[in-house]
Amino acid sequence: MKLVFIVKIGVLSLVAVCLSCFFGCTNTGETEFTCRAMQAEGGYGYMVLHKGDTLIRQPYIPAVGRKIAFATKEDALKVAKLVCRKLDEKQSPSISKKEITMLGIIVNRE
Repeated sequence: MKLVFIVKIGVLSLVAVCLSCFFGCTNTGETEFTCRAMQAEGGYGYMVLHKGDTLIRQPYIPAVGRKIAFATKEDALKVAKLVCRKLDEKQSPSISKKEITMLGIIVNRE
């Protein structure tokens, strides 16, 4: 009799954990982050918004060590989308020089 009771408690506990994980998950496949290009001094930059609030305002190409704006709106959006993807995946939003190069962003403006 005690064994049956222990098994029932164990099964109920397992069901409770599974249900709390299922209903506690809020990811609906949609991102909570939005990226937008913006005009910046000498070109373009980008903004990352979280539920409508500005989370990141980046007027320059990151990781290059100089204050250089993106030459095109499209270049700014390429990096912004990468940042949003990283945030969606719970990663650091930092961008490396290698990632800038891999995205085809041209930096050699003076």
